Parts: sequence; C-alpha cells; structure tokens
Amino acid sequence: MTEVPPPTRRARKDTPASGDETPAGPSFEHSASAVSGTASAPRAIAGSGAGASVPSAPAPATEAPGASIPPFEDDPERLPTAQLEMAAFGDHLIPYVPPVPPTPPSLAPWALAVATLALMGSLFTGWLVPLGSTGVILAALSLRRPTDGRRAAVWALCLAVLSLVFSVGWLVWGFSQLAVV
Repeated sequence: MTEVPPPTRRARKDTPASGDETPAGPSFEHSASAVSGTASAPRAIAGSGAGASVPSAPAPATEAPGASIPPFEDDPERLPTAQLEMAAFGDHLIPYVPPVPPTPPSLAPWALAVATLALMGSLFTGWLVPLGSTGVILAALSLRRPTDGRRAAVWALCLAVLSLVFSVGWLVWGFSQLAVV
C-alpha cells in the first residue's frame, strides 16, 4: 500500500503568511464601525445649512470575495478530499458493506414430511398420488437450493418416488379388479 503524504499547510494568497501583518483588503476598524454604526470620518447631515456638506471618507476598495483565490484546478499542491481524509483519519475507515439478506427457510424438512405421509398413505390406498407428486416437487426444489440440507432432500425424493410407485400399483390393481365385475 502506498503512503499518502500529509496535507501541506500554506497561507492563502490574499493574506500574508505571518500573523504580524494586517491582511489586505478592508481593515478591522472599518468593519467594526460599520457594525456599530459609528463612522471614523464625519458625514454630511441631510438638510443642514445651505447645502454645504462635509465630505465623507472614501470607501475602501473591496475585491469580490474569492477573486484572488485561484480555483482548485490551478492549485497543484491542493490534495483531493480522499487523500485529506486518509491523512487525517488514517487507513482505518470502514467501507459500507450492505447487510447480507437472511436465508430463506429450508424446503428439505417439508419435502421429507410430505414424502413420508405420502408413503404411509400409499401403503393403504392409491388415491394419494397428488401428495406423492407434491413430495417429488418439493424435494427437487430443495435439491436445487444451495442452502438446503442435501441429505434430507435426497431422502425426501426417494420416499416420494417410492410412494408414487405404491400408489400407481394400487391404482393399476384396483382398475384391473373393476374389469372382472
């Protein structure tokens, strides 16, 4: 990993580098008098006398804010925000990782229960073919899911197929008995 240099500390170009000199632009006294409402030079009072007025102090020349500060693209020593954060906080920032969605419930136990019921019912009657086919479908879906128990799904599939064999056997025997009557 590359080491990021710390950000450089430079004075702004519109202010002097040392704190002893006064900054360029409007002075502190002027801004204080503007706030308090008192002027450092006398001003003309409207309606006083025969039109003779005392000239007011010239307004200091002010620059547009940010006029002397160059844009970011012109300053090659200015660091991007990511590098400033790395220099200030180090490499211990933890990126956002979205939470893992919960796994859906397993179909294998349901497939095994349906297959077991279908097998027990198919030993006595052949009309439970839909229950056996439901067990086959649930077992096949459970085998395709990576989070489900594979052993239970294989058992469910085997028992469901066996229940279908017994149910079809009962149906074939029952329909063959109808032809005799």
